Order: sequence, then structure tokens, then C-alpha cells
Amino acid sequence: MSAPAVLGTHEWTAEETRILVRAARWTPRQWLRGEWPLEVRGDGVDVVERPGEDSRGRLIACGALLVHLEIAMRALGWLPKTDFSRDDADPRRIARITAAARKRPDAGDLAWFGAMSGRASYSCHGSPILSVDEEPADGVRVKSLSPRRIRSLPRVGAAIARTIAPPGEDPEESWSAFLVTTASEARRPLVRAGLLAQRIRLHATEAGLRCSTVIEPFDPPKVRVSLFGLTGLPGIPQLVVGIHHARRR
Repeated sequence: MSAPAVLGTHEWTAEETRILVRAARWTPRQWLRGEWPLEVRGDGVDVVERPGEDSRGRLIACGALLVHLEIAMRALGWLPKTDFSRDDADPRRIARITAAARKRPDAGDLAWFGAMSGRASYSCHGSPILSVDEEPADGVRVKSLSPRRIRSLPRVGAAIARTIAPPGEDPEESWSAFLVTTASEARRPLVRAGLLAQRIRLHATEAGLRCSTVIEPFDPPKVRVSLFGLTGLPGIPQLVVGIHHARRR
């Protein structure tokens, strides 16, 4: 395969913009209150922070949004470049994604685009595999937990288990979960937590597996503080992604 072709500044067409916006709308949006933190300009897309009550939930959702924008750009034939650096001229900006170079989308790019809309390609087998100590960036980590370990988490375990697998629906051995923690609750780590969680979800969806993201039990700050260090990871629990092992029919 030839190397990506680096081009000059790209201006998004109306059709490309429509696809980027559609990818954004496939993002979990319960914390965004219908206001999309998205500004398409020039060759880039800015994800910006909107004022609101639940900044933690919105920032996690923005991480998922970044994943969708990157995948949409790849499907459109662009190699995305994400910049998290601070913009003094616009402190609202969380990140900017630009079309850095031309690159023909491959089968994996198109499969991930399909997974965003809930379509399975069945190109993956089994649950997503992540290292217990995987640390993508900014102190964000993920740990695989069994149903028994999830249920044993103080104050939140029962609620998480009920959300992933309601009583009587599945035996415990039919599902597992990934706990995502952060080293702090600054803006970037929370965005990274949402980004990582959404990638896990898309891996599962692509494989035809049912999944769910559970954030609400961790909403009270005192709950997150009380769980610090109890998960076997040096971080603050933010959310759990539940994965059912059986494929959808």
C-alpha cells in the first residue's frame, strides 16, 4: 500500500460535513442536552465545551464523539490528526481534528464506520482484548472484571450488574466488563476515558456482541472517592463497559 499523500489545506465539502455530523449524532448524547459541541471549519473539526451542570458526563461523551469523528474522516479517505493542545484564543476548545493527509479507506475503516451505526461485520471474534495495565495516555487505564468482581464493588456493584444484565436475563458467566479509571478529573483525562470506552464499544459491536456503558452509579463525587484504590488500579473509577459474550442474532 502506498504511503498517504500529504495535501494542502482541505475545505470540507457539504457532503463531507453531512457525514461528519451524522457520525456525531451516533454518539451517546444523554449528557449533551441536544447541543452538539461541534464546529466544522476549514480543514478541521473543533470539539468545544458547552456550559452545563454535568461537565464530567459531557466530557466523557466528547471523548466518544472524537472517536466517531476520527472514524468518519478515515471512511471519507482522510488520515485524521487530533490536537489536544490548549487554544488561548478559544478556551472552550477541547480538541481539533484535521484532515492531515489523503489515505484510501481499508476494510477495517469501513467496518468501524458501520459499527458506529450499530452494524456488525463479524470480523472480530470474542470480546475485545485489552491489557489489564493498558494506559493509552493521560493516566487513563482499563481493567477487565468478572461479573462477581463487579457485583462486589461497594455502593455501585449491584446497580452496574443490573444495567448490564438484568436479573434472569443472562447467567453471570455470559458477560464481563471493562472498568475505566482516570488519574485525575481534569478535562483531558475525562475526555480520554470516553474515547477509550467508545473504542471498546465499537470493537464489541463490530464483533456482533451486545454492550452497554454504565456511568450514572459513579456520578456522586463521594462514590468515586470511596472507590479510589479498591479496583486494583491507581485511579478514580469513571465508568464501566459491559460486554455480553454471546453474539447477536
